[in-house]
Amino acid sequence: MDGAEADFWTALEYRITSELWGFEDQILRSLWCDGLVPDEYDLRSDRPCIRGTAYCGQTGQERWRFTLLVSEHGPIDWSALLPPESVTGWLSVHPRERALIVDPASAYAL
Repeated sequence: MDGAEADFWTALEYRITSELWGFEDQILRSLWCDGLVPDEYDLRSDRPCIRGTAYCGQTGQERWRFTLLVSEHGPIDWSALLPPESVTGWLSVHPRERALIVDPASAYAL
């Protein structure tokens, strides 16, 4: 993992927590993310994605799964994948399944 990718995962961890804290649902607002560990890079499929473990929940230490949808089939532009603070709609949270879906292409302005 190069420096740009390592920086991305750390920044996404903080961005997920920020997005959670902005949700209207009080249960979701109580969650936070304390780390992302990418395990599987499925970049050649029809819907390229990266899957892995997210440390989330009310303690930030529960093992969840995450899927990061990427739009590229080639080299990833890590800085372009990070949703800025000025957008929302890119994070789907599924507490029962302990899963997060991150879809930067679904982001829209606040």
